[in-house]
Amino acid sequence: MKKAFTLALAICVIGLIAYACDGGSTGTLCTRNISGVSSTSEAKLYYPCTITGSVGATSMSSGYTGTLSAIEWMSNQVANAGFVVLAFTPSNTLGMVSLWRDAHKACISKLKDLNSNDATLRGKINTSKLSTCGHSKGGGGSLWASSQLTTQLKTTIGLAPYEEGFSDSALRTITAATFIEAGAGDTLANNSMTRGEYSGLSTSISRKYVEYTGYDHMAWASATGARADKMAGDAIAWMKYYLNGDTSQKSIIADQSGTSRFEWVDMSGGSSSSSSSSSSSSGCN
Repeated sequence: MKKAFTLALAICVIGLIAYACDGGSTGTLCTRNISGVSSTSEAKLYYPCTITGSVGATSMSSGYTGTLSAIEWMSNQVANAGFVVLAFTPSNTLGMVSLWRDAHKACISKLKDLNSNDATLRGKINTSKLSTCGHSKGGGGSLWASSQLTTQLKTTIGLAPYEEGFSDSALRTITAATFIEAGAGDTLANNSMTRGEYSGLSTSISRKYVEYTGYDHMAWASATGARADKMAGDAIAWMKYYLNGDTSQKSIIADQSGTSRFEWVDMSGGSSSSSSSSSSSSGCN
């Protein structure tokens, strides 16, 4: 009887420890829902359960008709790489890109608030290392939000970003290091659109554009396997390099495998380098 009680007590303690990880965890990853983020119908945090010092953070979203669950694969990978992620579903998944823009901005504001007031994350988010990231209309919203947040962000990532309601004049005001992932076979956020967005960026910022061979517009929705690892890995390398100054990520950023078009201009350290490719290469499809 005593042994049974001891075992039951141990199980309860383990359960309390898991609960202390703020509502959910997978390995060393913690998650919890967040309320009160304007322009969203739901928002969810993903972050390392143990954070030493303070780390960078990003907003994260899917696109038209999508919810945060469609981009959870990337939220998990980015959080497991050491960042705080605040993913969201906009208040109207059938809305205009401006709604995603407003939600990204609200998430950045919420991340700052969490750093100031949250019992778990207070002092754990480095508010000088913030980013936005989204797919489709969420990607367009990521770029548009960055054009308005300017120096509040250090990086911005658009995953097949759909352009609606904003123009090159807005894109030119982005000051964050900007990465656009596109699909060579995308007929929605087609290559003319995504290349135009890249061309519209200021020539004074670090920027990268890739078209992944064989990817269509929905390649980023609930991605799995090698595709997920490639797309998330490239985004994580971008964040580690431009948010954290981790120069070991250069080889990943420069990797052109699996792309039919590639360009990277690196303005960090006062220098500029670029490369481009129009030929297809195999792998990661």
